[in-house]
Amino acid sequence: MCGIFGYVGESRNIAPEILDALRALEYRGYDSWGIAVPDGPNILVQKKIGKIAGSVADLPPATRGFGHTRWATHGGVTAENAHPHLDCSETIAIIHNGIIENFRSLRSELADRGHNFRSETDSEVVAHLIEEQILEGCSLLTATRNAFARLHGLNAVIVMCADRDELVATKTMSPLVIGLGQRGWATIASDQVALYGFADDVHFLEDDEIARIAAGELAVFDRDTLSAKSLELVPLPLDDRDLDLNGHSHYMSKEMAEQPEVLERLAEQGEASIRELAREIENSYGTFLTGCGTASYAALTGSYLFSRIASRHVNFVVGSEFKYHEHFLRENSLVLALSQSGETADILEAMRAARARGSRIGAIVNTRNSTLDRMADLSVHLMAGPEQCVLSTKAYTAKVAVLLMTAYTLAGRFSEGRELVYRAAEGMRAMLAPAWVGDIRATAERVQHADHMFVIGRGLSYPTALEAALKIKEVSYVHAEGFAGGELKHGVIALVTDGTPCVVYAPNDETRADIISGAMELKSRGGFMIGIGCENDPVFDIFLKTPDAGDASPIIQALPAQMLGYHLALLRGYDPDKPRNLAKSVTVK
Repeated sequence: MCGIFGYVGESRNIAPEILDALRALEYRGYDSWGIAVPDGPNILVQKKIGKIAGSVADLPPATRGFGHTRWATHGGVTAENAHPHLDCSETIAIIHNGIIENFRSLRSELADRGHNFRSETDSEVVAHLIEEQILEGCSLLTATRNAFARLHGLNAVIVMCADRDELVATKTMSPLVIGLGQRGWATIASDQVALYGFADDVHFLEDDEIARIAAGELAVFDRDTLSAKSLELVPLPLDDRDLDLNGHSHYMSKEMAEQPEVLERLAEQGEASIRELAREIENSYGTFLTGCGTASYAALTGSYLFSRIASRHVNFVVGSEFKYHEHFLRENSLVLALSQSGETADILEAMRAARARGSRIGAIVNTRNSTLDRMADLSVHLMAGPEQCVLSTKAYTAKVAVLLMTAYTLAGRFSEGRELVYRAAEGMRAMLAPAWVGDIRATAERVQHADHMFVIGRGLSYPTALEAALKIKEVSYVHAEGFAGGELKHGVIALVTDGTPCVVYAPNDETRADIISGAMELKSRGGFMIGIGCENDPVFDIFLKTPDAGDASPIIQALPAQMLGYHLALLRGYDPDKPRNLAKSVTVK
């Protein structure tokens, strides 16, 4: 879950540009950061703890260099544990993403042979393993290949040696993308967003590949045999509008505001891939939806939509638990994975398990050419553009929109589903008006000092309640929990005391009478009631009115919680784009 970036090209003051690339990757980790460049016979390193913010890189000009922004897994958040890491001679540097599962045994073995360790990390062992290979006369490519072969787990490494004008990189599952620019620059990163401005075309490194990156030259080899492989270059699919704030104070604000446009784009351009997905589901012997975090709640919503609209049973398993359920898969099963990044480690592991059992793999994914996208037999692309905020907003509502239209396609009513998505987009655009946002801000002011908050929903609104609670707690650090409204008397209501904020999803559907009854039970125990829906009720102390979108209500209902969490974070003094202890792409298990 770390961000890594490397450059090889003309001699220039590259360190500040590496730091800028790390800023683009900081959503992947912001515990600490570091940069390294060669300087004569040695490698110079600058690293600091904390967010990059207004930091300045202070290293000499160089023809190559790399940087790393860390999300800590092994070892505390200290300058010593920040990357890059050096070998004993300080002539070899590495940056690493992943977890080396056997690092303790490797470290012990290396220490017994006299290696001196400066950090507590698992990553540092890579530098020392490569050091030994170089001393034995290996090329940097061979040394990296041999060292990487000793690592257990899902990892990506980039290696630099002071006296060799190249970088070498390889990976297993953890993503790396290589870029080539018109000025002869060669770059590599854990996410293509860091390559904007450097690369015109990119190659997505596969798990069996190792790359040598030199000025104006990219070479990819089979990692086992070191035989040359052909590059598969595709254009870098980004422009500056994808990465700028465009007048917004935060990426979370920008990405919430982009949701109507994303929904309309899906409705206009997604028909062919949605119809293909519907055919796959129709022909499958069992369809299984899976996702992690926010994507899991979109998948759970899909299980309700397929039942409600298409009378189709679709199974749901949370991504991190999927491998414990894989035994039910068959050759004609379809496993449909939902992911913004397409790089979530647990999802990729689930897809490997599905593939091993001969199942078909589908993806509802935002990032084209991601590992999941390349692995899948068919993909529906969300077309939402990059998400820079750690919290997912526009990708979540896009996933629900795809599942809604797919369910309607299975029922032979695609046009009706598409019109509902247009209706949801129109409703969300109205909700983004200043008056409605002001109501959200006022609500946040009423509950900003709460320690706990509960969110309830029934039917289609139950997964929305889970997603709402996740958004609120991960950005504002208010302890929020989502529950099915009918479960209140099975323990939840014991937690409600005088003044406890309780958010109630109350749409105009078959669940309304039951959910209002639950709201009255909460209020009788002292709950401060916040209603979300199309029609007010006397039980609510605050009511946030949303347009009626029928079966598309989960799309519209996502926005109030997104905005409530955002404004709570601002009022409580937190950065909504970079919540503590979280990173955007969960590329470690």
